[in-house]
Amino acid sequence: MMRATLILNPRSGKGRAPDVLELARALSRQLGVDLSERMIEGPGHGSELAREAVTAGHDRVIAAGGDGTLNAVANGLVGSPVALGIVAMGSGNGYARSQKLPLNPKEALHRAFTGTARPMDVCYLNDHLFLGTAGIGFDARVAWEFDRSRSRGFWNYLRITLKEILGAQPLRVVVNANNESTEHRLLMLVFANTREFGNGVAISPGSAPDDGLAELRCVSKPSFLPLIKALFDVYTGRADSSPYIRTIVAREAHIHQDGNLAHLDGEPLVIGNEVRFRLEPARLLVIT
Repeated sequence: MMRATLILNPRSGKGRAPDVLELARALSRQLGVDLSERMIEGPGHGSELAREAVTAGHDRVIAAGGDGTLNAVANGLVGSPVALGIVAMGSGNGYARSQKLPLNPKEALHRAFTGTARPMDVCYLNDHLFLGTAGIGFDARVAWEFDRSRSRGFWNYLRITLKEILGAQPLRVVVNANNESTEHRLLMLVFANTREFGNGVAISPGSAPDDGLAELRCVSKPSFLPLIKALFDVYTGRADSSPYIRTIVAREAHIHQDGNLAHLDGEPLVIGNEVRFRLEPARLLVIT
């Protein structure tokens, strides 16, 4: 009999957590899965619960929550033989969307119980894990303001994005990658292991989490009218056609930034001026 642990963030999903829990119980009985249930109680707890499941010899751990919950649970599974299932219940759900996973909770749970596990790459900024995207500059500022906001969801994220972008000043960054050093003045520098931030905002349409490479997207800030066109391109999956985005493909890089903020899978972090990026290939089993 398969043994699985469901790690649920009760604050995710706009009150849907009890319904997801009942769905998981019913589906596990139907499929003959021995299911353990755990609730996240605070920062770092998701990682702790995932490590406990690994120690207990469970076959799968299912993370039910947003990208932050997914990040925390993955932290406890990296390098282990335990596979990660995903029930996306967040505001953006960038990783689940990039993997083309179901967003309906019942379908997502069924996939998590029955799907095939595949090895995926993971990435780090200064030893802090991220699965999908991370960034410095404008997107880090948006993540910071969104985290402080009382409202969630796409429209509030868009409101904060538009508010921040109008006053955003270029950030000086020096990128050392592939034995080359380049200096830029950027709106943001995005580290892309997957294609999108969330909600279909595809900053790096060609990125895949199983190809052993990451795309560093160096995004310049255009003037107002071209800015509207650039935002439209990003929101419609055509970022690769933008003249304001340069791509550096790398497995590791060292970056100096004049700022000190970053985000990891949408979660804000004060990271400092010196940022070290690395990708570790095929380190996490993910059920797709």
